[in-house]
Amino acid sequence: MLAAWGLTFTAISCLSSLWAQNPQTQGPPGQYPPGQYPPNRPQPVAAQCQSALGDRVSADAGRRVTLSLDTQNAYSVANGRQGLRGRLRYGTGGPNSWRTATYDCVVSVRQNRVERATYSPRASSGGSWPGGPGPGGPGPGGPGGPGIINYPRVKVDTSGRGTFNSRSSGSIKITRGFVDSTGPRPAVSLRGGNFMITFYGVVERSDGGGFTMRITGSDRGNAHGTAQARLNNDRNEVELINLSGRMGRDNFTGNFGR
Repeated sequence: MLAAWGLTFTAISCLSSLWAQNPQTQGPPGQYPPGQYPPNRPQPVAAQCQSALGDRVSADAGRRVTLSLDTQNAYSVANGRQGLRGRLRYGTGGPNSWRTATYDCVVSVRQNRVERATYSPRASSGGSWPGGPGPGGPGPGGPGGPGIINYPRVKVDTSGRGTFNSRSSGSIKITRGFVDSTGPRPAVSLRGGNFMITFYGVVERSDGGGFTMRITGSDRGNAHGTAQARLNNDRNEVELINLSGRMGRDNFTGNFGR
């Protein structure tokens, strides 16, 4: 009996030692505030679709709207993409006055970005809107406004030099800049080594050779700020990119030049 008790005590001691040397790294539920995710965790598909649809509806409506996905029906799409469709509601006043529509959204899970976000029937800037226009009014360039529609529609990337700085990522050496303004959500990206980050937004100003974009999101979660992109005369190369803003609780800056 004494020998058995000795063996049991030894086993418990060994397990305790192993636990101390290899503690669990998974945080408890609720460790991160709502809407905040670890840097390496993709943003949920529904949240990405809701953000993209919110920008799309706001641009069509000519004012910033609040949007809710009432139903979410997931479906599979080829090449590792995830689809989501259902019914949404949006408006500027109380929920009882919101308008309804159906939506269809496709997200590239590998790239962690929205590829398509459509809805029907589309919103219009005319008619009566309970609650009035959003902050800054519906005019182009106003804070919270829908932006402008006349700007270069290009998809280009160019090698060059730059840096991206934030508290979470440190200082990253950038070797390539990307501009994709062909879709409903203009995007600006920076890449260096294994690091790449993309910011989405609404174009507020353009002189024909580039544009200034109000950042409304990123492929790493919520983001707000300003992005400037300039193209060469032929609009087939990126001349420069400047970024600044806030992502979650973290400030960031970025720059790139050919």
